[in-house]
Amino acid sequence: MVASKNHLNPETRTFIDQLGEHELVQAGSSLKFCRIAEGHADIYPRMGPTCEWDTGAAQAVLVAAGGKVRTVDGRPLKYGKKDVLNPYFIAAGNWYSPRL
Repeated sequence: MVASKNHLNPETRTFIDQLGEHELVQAGSSLKFCRIAEGHADIYPRMGPTCEWDTGAAQAVLVAAGGKVRTVDGRPLKYGKKDVLNPYFIAAGNWYSPRL
């Protein structure tokens, strides 16, 4: 699992703790998506603020590698919105399917 170095807030910690046994590796923004794309991490929960420019290119890499990025309620991230802030999301390999 990968998570934010600077934004490991209580909401993210709660999500991580619900997954059970795991190894947490902290990395910079786009690197987390790339670690999943290359198969060196399984999931990246982001329960904190990001903007479209923080995720767009890295999401393209992850999706091309077979992964996906969804909001916590299972919807795809949208781009080109008037408000450039992203909702909370989960990036993961193709195996992940949110329960929400």
